Amino acid sequence: MKTRLPLYFLLLSALNLALVLAGIAQALWPSWKNYQRGYYRLAAQGESNAAAKESVRRTSLTVQQVVLTGLHRVDRCTTCHLGVDDPTLNKAPQPYAYHPDIQQHPPEKFGCTICHGGQGLATQLPDAHGYVENWNQPLLPKEYITASCGKCHTRGDVPRAPEIAEGRGLYERHGCRGCHKLDGVGISIGPDLGREGDIRADPLWLSRHFRNPQAVSPGSAMPAFNLTPREIRSLIVFMLSMTDEEMASYYTGRSLVLSVAAGRQLFAENNCMTCHGIGGIGGKKGPDLFDVAQRHSSEWLDQLLLNPQFNDPDSTMPGYDMDINERAALVRFMTSATAADAEKILAGRPSNLSPEDSAIEAGKANFVYYGCVGCHGDGGKGGIPNPNTQGGQIPSLIHVASDYMKPEVASIIQKGKIPPVADPKRPAPPLYMPAWKGIMSEEGIQNIIEYLWSLQPKEEATGW
Repeated sequence: MKTRLPLYFLLLSALNLALVLAGIAQALWPSWKNYQRGYYRLAAQGESNAAAKESVRRTSLTVQQVVLTGLHRVDRCTTCHLGVDDPTLNKAPQPYAYHPDIQQHPPEKFGCTICHGGQGLATQLPDAHGYVENWNQPLLPKEYITASCGKCHTRGDVPRAPEIAEGRGLYERHGCRGCHKLDGVGISIGPDLGREGDIRADPLWLSRHFRNPQAVSPGSAMPAFNLTPREIRSLIVFMLSMTDEEMASYYTGRSLVLSVAAGRQLFAENNCMTCHGIGGIGGKKGPDLFDVAQRHSSEWLDQLLLNPQFNDPDSTMPGYDMDINERAALVRFMTSATAADAEKILAGRPSNLSPEDSAIEAGKANFVYYGCVGCHGDGGKGGIPNPNTQGGQIPSLIHVASDYMKPEVASIIQKGKIPPVADPKRPAPPLYMPAWKGIMSEEGIQNIIEYLWSLQPKEEATGW
């Protein structure tokens, strides 16, 4: 054994020397230099004479970087991607290819990682693309790159990123806020999704989760919604856009403010005239909106639409899930509305809604907005699996009027309800009815009850 020690020492020394030499070689001849040489050889092909070609090929190799003080980051991506602003390289291979529409987001002002992800300070693969341990913002796949638009463009829909709006619509229609909080609104049965783009920037994981939640997260209460591939992609883009990264005001997008006509349409679609009149025409339950600009500022009205109880704790007006652009359009309409506008809106209705029908429509909207549809299904049909409950699934609400009186249902909504357990020895059912008291107004609860009563088949209707 002793006779072999010198041999082992020699082998270890040789290995150590090889590693040192490899480190020195990597420092002296990093891969980015090879990329730059390749770029300059490619660029030289466009020169007209041999001297110019040689001059381009001999361009000094150096690290390129953009310092973005407003974003507190440094990007060195153009060290390898030197052709991003050269339209003549629109068909060149990566990393030399021209970046389409780069004039809208020039690297010297926006950098690259703000949209694409990755580790801006790195100059070696895979470090630069962020595929390293403890880096939670790897390079986004091309099909999900529009998720980054949501970081800056926060004022409504983004024309080039329709998936964000489509994903938000799916989130609302499937009642996700009944289990998840987002932007501070919702219930905490599942995790808060307000920073999902920071916490889990993994499209593949999200895709598997939306297809089959239990396969990815065993024991998850989330049902499979049988989404189409397009819907899954839109939801992934929407989730990836949910970050808490603070953007400097320079980078905040400004969408076009919607027109007064768009505000009138929103006013009609949300049945505002059921409660509000304009110049004496329309509902009498809420304040008349004629000359409302003389009584309240636009900021006050915007806050009212966002959270009615903030301005008036006793208000029975429901909150509306509108983005800031939609609220701005609605405020513009309200501050300029006349009795003639009210007459046009009423004339455009198939028929004036009765107070009962208005309550049902409002209840249907609340049933979706507060996430009831996520567990109870579209139209209250039920059928969502809930293991270890009697029946094994969320019951239908279509016949609730036959089994309960309205005060009983109101109490259940306010206090919540734990479903009956089928087997006490097994884990508790993952889905339960949360308490909505203090979250949903009494009028909102009553409207939901009226909507539930409207679901019962006419031949089974009761007098309750």
